[in-house]
Amino acid sequence: MIASMIVKRMVRSDYEKYNDDDFDVDAVLTGKADDFVYEMSSEVGGGTLKGKKAIAEAMQQWKKEFPKRKFVVKNVAFSAWPFCPNNVVMVEYSITETSKDGKEFKYDGASVFHTKNFKVVHGTDYISFAGLPPFSTLVKPTGKV
Repeated sequence: MIASMIVKRMVRSDYEKYNDDDFDVDAVLTGKADDFVYEMSSEVGGGTLKGKKAIAEAMQQWKKEFPKRKFVVKNVAFSAWPFCPNNVVMVEYSITETSKDGKEFKYDGASVFHTKNFKVVHGTDYISFAGLPPFSTLVKPTGKV
C-alpha cells in the first residue's frame, strides 16, 4: 500500500513537469531507456518515435506549438507490485493545451508505460473518439484567447 502511494506520487510528479511552460525535456526523459519507443494512437491518426533523441526533438516542437499545457492525472495503476523492475504503468489524464496562437484545447487520454529494469522502454498514449461526437466537436478551441 505504501509502495503504491509512493510510486503513484512519482508518476504524478512526472506529469507535473509538463505543466511548466518551458519544461526541461532532459528531466522529463529521465527514467526512459535510450531506445525508448513512444507511440500515439487514435482513430484519427498516430505515429511512433524511437529513441530519446527523436522524442526530445518532438517534445521541443510540441513546446513551440503548445507553449502552455496543464495535465491533470486522474488515475494510476500497475500490473505488478509498484517497485518491480519490470512492470506496466497505466495513467488516465486530462489535458488543457494552449497553442502559440492562444487557442485552448481540452481532451482526455490514457498512457501505458512498459518498464524493464526500472527504465521505461515503451510508452503509448491512447485517445479514443469511438462512439463520441465528431472529432471536430471534441478537440476545438474553447473560446479563450
